[in-house]
Amino acid sequence: MLDLQYIKTVFFIGTAIYIVHMLAAVSLQERRYSVKKTVAVWALAGIVLLLDIYLGFGLLPEPLILPVPFIFAYLYYLITFICVSADGFWKKCYLWVTYACVFSIVWSITIFLSYMFFPDCAEPKLYVVRAAFYMAIYLPVLLLYRKYGRPLIREVSGSRGKSWRMLCWISVLYLIVFMLLLNRIRLDEGIRSDTLTFFLIIVCTFAAVNILSISNIYYMRKEARAELAKQNIEYLTSYIESVSKAEQETRRIRHDKRHHDEQIAMMARLGDTEGILRYLGREKDEIETPHAWCPHVMVNGILSSYAGKAKEAGIEFTARADTPSRSEIADSDFVAILANLLENAFHACIKTEVHGSVRVNIKDVGKKTVIVVSNPCYVGFKLENGMPVYRGTGIDSIVTSAERYHGELSYKISGNICTACVILNSKI
Repeated sequence: MLDLQYIKTVFFIGTAIYIVHMLAAVSLQERRYSVKKTVAVWALAGIVLLLDIYLGFGLLPEPLILPVPFIFAYLYYLITFICVSADGFWKKCYLWVTYACVFSIVWSITIFLSYMFFPDCAEPKLYVVRAAFYMAIYLPVLLLYRKYGRPLIREVSGSRGKSWRMLCWISVLYLIVFMLLLNRIRLDEGIRSDTLTFFLIIVCTFAAVNILSISNIYYMRKEARAELAKQNIEYLTSYIESVSKAEQETRRIRHDKRHHDEQIAMMARLGDTEGILRYLGREKDEIETPHAWCPHVMVNGILSSYAGKAKEAGIEFTARADTPSRSEIADSDFVAILANLLENAFHACIKTEVHGSVRVNIKDVGKKTVIVVSNPCYVGFKLENGMPVYRGTGIDSIVTSAERYHGELSYKISGNICTACVILNSKI
């Protein structure tokens, strides 16, 4: 166990697997904590992995050398991944368990390749060869996922727990089979046709099931986009209704202009200057023109909708915006970000005894679009590393949309006021 060759072998294998795990974790997770804390947690995971492999391969009997260390490593990394990733629980479980399945498949392939090309290689060197094969096969797979799979996965919220749970349990069943197969392949000490055939069949069924899983994820993304489109229509409809109402009122007053002119003329003949001023003031108040915060129709629609809701709920609402009529931020993303920020702000106001006020500031600064929303902070609302401890669907939607523009969402509490700030790189 203290043999230098053994220590070097374990260190090389452990380091190779740790690098792959780290790259996978960075690709799969949506960071929950600060960079410093996240790096510290994964560094600790690397130390645990090396000890796990060293002790497992050095102390356990032959049949248990592979399954026990691997099972422990999978579970430990799963718990770590769940802790440091900010997405929904079942989505995180699905991602890591599916990754574990792919890990088992690729490691099994490396064992077959080592038996095929290096049948007489000594065991320490054999494990080094397998680790090298593993890196060569898995890294391209990981790059493909980062390019094609991650954008799709991140667009679907982790709040769809029922769908993610179903996909997760399917992956768990396959993981059990792959773990048993991996141990069987290793104990065969060579390529057996029956084992290889069964392995290929299971891999093909796993691929077919994952194609169905991907189609399910596409369907969930379609539902999410449909919900955003529905919100989009709702805010535009609200804005159009307010504009239409104001125009109708304006036409009514213009229609009655003759009567108004006669009333003003009569007061003028009587020398009632103050009466004329009061009458003109009342007439001005009757003409309700929709507030135009900025030239952007969607932003105006969202702000108008929530301005009306604020008036009904007795919440003070102030907003400033300079968004141009043509913005590089998609309308659907404005809905996902601004509408969810305002929705959360209104919920916070309602939870407080005194509703208080909601303040919005939207500004284009150079190549960035900055959205700031502040509201009263209710009792029980807590932050950790600039994000709410308890996250709902709305915040997941904000984060997903912000990531499309390499943006970020952060919260801070000052006194009893909570401020959310979204920074988007609008010109990318």
